[in-house]
Amino acid sequence: MEREAIGSEIIYAALDQLLDQPQLKKSPQLSAFLSYVVRESLAGRGSLLKSYTIATDALKRAPSFDPATDAIVRVEARRLRQVLQQIYADPACPVAVRIELPLGRYEPNFVRRASPAPAYPASPSPSLTDGAASLLRESEQRYRALVEASAAIEWRATPDGGIAQSFGWTARTGQSEEEMRESGWLAALHPDDRVRTAQVWAEACRTAEPIEVSYRVLHQDGGYRWMLSRGVPLENPDGSVREWVGTVSDIHERVVAEEAQRTSEERLRLAVEAAGLVTWEIDLPTRFVTCSPNAAELFGGSEGALEDLATLIHPEDKPRVLAALERALRGEAPYDVVYRITSPDGRRRWISARGRLMRAAGAGERMIGVAADVTSRYVGHLPAWS
Repeated sequence: MEREAIGSEIIYAALDQLLDQPQLKKSPQLSAFLSYVVRESLAGRGSLLKSYTIATDALKRAPSFDPATDAIVRVEARRLRQVLQQIYADPACPVAVRIELPLGRYEPNFVRRASPAPAYPASPSPSLTDGAASLLRESEQRYRALVEASAAIEWRATPDGGIAQSFGWTARTGQSEEEMRESGWLAALHPDDRVRTAQVWAEACRTAEPIEVSYRVLHQDGGYRWMLSRGVPLENPDGSVREWVGTVSDIHERVVAEEAQRTSEERLRLAVEAAGLVTWEIDLPTRFVTCSPNAAELFGGSEGALEDLATLIHPEDKPRVLAALERALRGEAPYDVVYRITSPDGRRRWISARGRLMRAAGAGERMIGVAADVTSRYVGHLPAWS
């Protein structure tokens, strides 16, 4: 392979030279992207490079990153290819190895450069023929149709951030093209979102880094809807920004659904706390138990191996409890038992526990449940136990 013929030390030296080029020095995100894919490839993990790992490990996206809805990795890969082409096209480029990011994958190629690329005088561009002009118009029409079909708003901006053109903004907001140009579009945003959005946009223009920001927009029907704006800079050969292009998409239903879920989870948490319940979860492959923080009072901690927690169960109850748990873990029956424990502080308690098996796509199997101290129900009603 070309990589083995070149040698890792030479490739690492080429990487350092690339990261020292102005186009990459001013873009920490592209530098992180390039460094990550090169180092992973040289470590023998190039075939494992995926959008998710690049986003979370190199670009510091949250573990909840979803490549199906967030195109940041594809956008940055495209920008990186453009920047690398600009660097290698410079006759004075000192880098001895071309590090290339092939289309369709993220594992880089390494090619030794025999000599710097010669410089040629620019040739005047010939006028478009009628056929070429027709193809260009068709391409533009297809692009516009795709934007319209996706219900997205397209926008273009000058290097300093002034909006120059939009396709779809007027239909949504009622603002005219003249009203929304430069920074006029901010007037359509919710008053609570304007300052934050303007600051994010100004910082993106300063650093020439892609932008992603959500905000509420006043629509023609008089209501505000959550929108997500994404934009990327298009660069000149010298690395300066020629213009910005981007889209604005409607994410209102998603935001509302997420907020409803957060509200529901908070209500459930408050109800569980008010009832004095302990929530617990068992990871089936590892048999590791994770409990809510209030489990410490009953079990001496909020997590641990299943066999360790089982040592707290009264010897007479343990076979019955573990048999019921194993049936539940196999999905044969629900888990619903009452048993005795001796807490780490020496107190004897009656515990009622219920749980069920959960199967989630991509998340494996786990059992979730609740436990409650029901000692007060049994004290004075049953014989003492030892």
